[in-house]
Amino acid sequence: MSTTLERPATAGPAPEPPPPAPMRSSRIRWILVGLVVVLVLALAKGILPRRARTKAVATVVAQNNRAPAVSVITIDTAPGASTVILPGSVTAYATTPIYARVPGYIGELRVDIGSRVRRGELLARIDAPELDHQVQQARAVVTQDSASLVLAAVELRRWRLMLTADSAVTLEEVDIHQATYNVALATLNAAIAALRQLLSMQSYERVIAPFDGVITARNIDLGALVGTAGSVNGTLLSGQSAALGSLFELARVDPLRVYVTVPEDNANGIAVGKPAVVTVPSLPGDTLRGHVVRTSNSLDPAARTLLAEVDVPNRKGTYFPGTYAEVQLQLSRPSSTLRLPATALVITAGPPQAVVLGAKSTVQFRTLTLGRDHGSWVEVTDGLVRGEKVVLNPPDLLKNGETVKVVPTAPSTNVASTGG
Repeated sequence: MSTTLERPATAGPAPEPPPPAPMRSSRIRWILVGLVVVLVLALAKGILPRRARTKAVATVVAQNNRAPAVSVITIDTAPGASTVILPGSVTAYATTPIYARVPGYIGELRVDIGSRVRRGELLARIDAPELDHQVQQARAVVTQDSASLVLAAVELRRWRLMLTADSAVTLEEVDIHQATYNVALATLNAAIAALRQLLSMQSYERVIAPFDGVITARNIDLGALVGTAGSVNGTLLSGQSAALGSLFELARVDPLRVYVTVPEDNANGIAVGKPAVVTVPSLPGDTLRGHVVRTSNSLDPAARTLLAEVDVPNRKGTYFPGTYAEVQLQLSRPSSTLRLPATALVITAGPPQAVVLGAKSTVQFRTLTLGRDHGSWVEVTDGLVRGEKVVLNPPDLLKNGETVKVVPTAPSTNVASTGG
């Protein structure tokens, strides 16, 4: 008997077999990669910025703790001489008004304003007929008195001969004739003196130049009535600045005097004989060289200035009296004076200070007493010692006792290389 095996009936389709193992491993790997990416993004947003900030703060702290770098110079004495430029006033070496000494009329006029004249040159001639007649009269008196003296001398000689020959006359009579002769001699001498006086006055009819110079004012015209000082007809336009009553104004313009008012700080440095250079702003490029010839040797109590005079040649006549000028004077100072660049000064509410480099590169603020100010540098009279090192351009935040780092100084900033 044969047996047949039959499959049992099923209600639905058969289930799918499970996926293979390699497919499941790839999915897990991608999941892990995603987790790692998320973790990296979280670190980038939180931990890394915090580390950057921490590093920046550390850098700032390190910079703040680092010693500031500074340049220093060595203090040295100032040179024996320096210069200063001061305003000055150019004046004529000599200026004089010329007056009439005799009354009369201007009969001849030889010069005008701007005329250059020599000493003794005729400027004008005054017609004074009254004076001329007085001179003639005085000459006649001298002639008359001379004749009287001759007669008295003859009489005296005759009476002396009679006295010595036969004693026909007495000694008293001879003495009388001697007195007559003496009176005649005195009268003649007086007449001669009067004549000389009138001749001297007559010489003033010729108005002459007392020195070489330039006529700067003319107050008369031909035919003007003139007299003694102050009695001129009138003042012309050309003589408005001249002395009242003068005929002319004469100025000597070679050499010229230049007056300078020196401040008290520079007064001790001015010495007679020191060279000076005079320049006029209205004449650029042209200079005059002279010397200090004299000083007032006393300060003006109101302005605290010393008056100094510089004489300069003016052979070409280029410079005019009354011109404004700038005078460069050479000053002398004690060799112990120290000099400090202006950039090393610390100016605060108190007195000026300087930052001195001490031991172990520490700085110390030092109060100074200053002398003359020369612009790029100043004189130091107290507060520093020769050979000390001073900080140039000290930082604003630099503190007393702080440690600094010294860097090389440029040659142009060294005190020893700056000009006086």
